[in-house]
Amino acid sequence: MTDVRDELALLGGPTAISKPRPHEIWPPDADEPELIELADQRNDDISIRGSSGPIRALENDFLRFLEHRVQWAVTFNSGTSALLAAYFALGVREDTEVVGPALTYHAALSPVFALHGEVVLADIDLRTRCIDPAGLERAITPRSKVITAVHQWGHPCDMDAILDIASRHDLRVLEDCSHAHGSRYKGRLCGTFGDAAVFSLQANKAIYAGEGGILVTNDSEVHDRATLLGHYRDRCREDLIDGRLRDYWVTGFGLKLRMSPFNAIVARHSLAAFPTRKENRHKCLQYLGERLSEVTYIEPAYVADDVDMGAWYGYKPLYLPDSLDAITREVLIKALRAEGMEIGAPSGPDLATLPLYSEAESPLFPGLPKVANVPAADSNAARVQRQALSLPTFNNWPEDKSLIDDYIVAFQKIYQNHSALVDYARSA
Repeated sequence: MTDVRDELALLGGPTAISKPRPHEIWPPDADEPELIELADQRNDDISIRGSSGPIRALENDFLRFLEHRVQWAVTFNSGTSALLAAYFALGVREDTEVVGPALTYHAALSPVFALHGEVVLADIDLRTRCIDPAGLERAITPRSKVITAVHQWGHPCDMDAILDIASRHDLRVLEDCSHAHGSRYKGRLCGTFGDAAVFSLQANKAIYAGEGGILVTNDSEVHDRATLLGHYRDRCREDLIDGRLRDYWVTGFGLKLRMSPFNAIVARHSLAAFPTRKENRHKCLQYLGERLSEVTYIEPAYVADDVDMGAWYGYKPLYLPDSLDAITREVLIKALRAEGMEIGAPSGPDLATLPLYSEAESPLFPGLPKVANVPAADSNAARVQRQALSLPTFNNWPEDKSLIDDYIVAFQKIYQNHSALVDYARSA
C-alpha cells in the first residue's frame, strides 16, 4: 500500500492510485433492449416525421420526468440548438441584451451572437458557481431582455432572487439545465421556474442522447416560435397553437435543427436508468466531499441545504494555493496525474478569457458589439477560473469507494511532500 510519505510519483516514487484511467467511463454501454430498439427503428423508419414515434415518446417521458410542471417539450439536435431556439423565442434580437454568468460553458450564451444580440456578463457566487443575484441586478440595463440562469455543474441558482429581479425589471428567464438533470431548488425541479428551460442531452450528460437537446416551456408563444425555428412541415402544422404562426408550417423559419429518432431512443433509455444512476452518484460524491474535507488545501464542492444536486456534473472543488506554498494549479495537476489521478481544470471557464467573448466585435457580424460588463480580474469568476479543479463524476457505489480513498491518499501525499514539489517547480 502506498504511504503518504513515499516520494512523489512525479519524482520517481510509487503511484498512490493503481487503477488505470479513465476512472469515469461514460456513457455506459447499451443494454440489449436499447440495442434491439435501435435495430428495429433502423428497419422501421429512419426519417423524422414531426413529433411522432420515439421523438414523441421521449418528449412525453421528459414531461413526466419534470412532474408535469411544464406543458410542452420540443427536441432538438443539440443543447446549443435548443438554446438558440429559446433565445429567439424569448425575443433576443439586435439591440437587445442577455445577462448571464461570467463563468460557464461557452454555449450557454454564444447562441445570442447568432441573433445579433449582446451578452452582458455578471459575476458568480463563489460557493454555488451560479450567477450572483447582486451582480445580476447591477448588470441590467434598459436594453436587457433575458436573464440566463445556468445551474452550473448541477448546483441550482438562487431562483427566488432571480425571479424577483426578473419581475421587477420585466425580463424573461431562461434556465440552462444542461448540468442539472434532476437538480432541485427548495424541492422543485430545475427547468420548471423560467419562461423556458433547456437541457443538453450530449453524451457526457447524465441523461444523454449522444447529441441532442430539449426545450421545455409553459408559454405557448415560446413553444410555437421555438418550434418554427428548428422544425418545419408536419410538426409545425400539427402542434402549433397560434393559427397565424401556423401559416409558416411548410417552411418553418428556415432551419432544420431536429433530433434523430435514434438519438431519441438512446435518450429514453438513459432517462429510464437515471434514478438509479443518480442515487449512486450521490453516494459516491457525498463520500468524496466528506473525505476531501480532510485535505487542508482543497475546499470541497459546496451544496446548499435547500438544494438537491441531481445528476451532478463532475466534482469541482477549489484549490487553496496559500495552503500549499503557492504551488500553481498546473503543477499540482501534473503531480496528481502522476499519482494516477484523473484530474484537470474545469471546461466552464471565465468567458472573458475566450476570443469569442473577449474580442471587440463579432466574427459573425463585424461591426456589432458583443460583450459588456466583463467582471474585474479579482472577480469570483476569475478566482474560480484560476483555482477550480475537475474530478470525475464517480458513478459506481460501493465499488468506487476504495478508488475515492486512493484519491485522498494522493492528495495527502502531495501535502506531505509539498516542499519537494516546490523545489521541482522552481527547477522546471
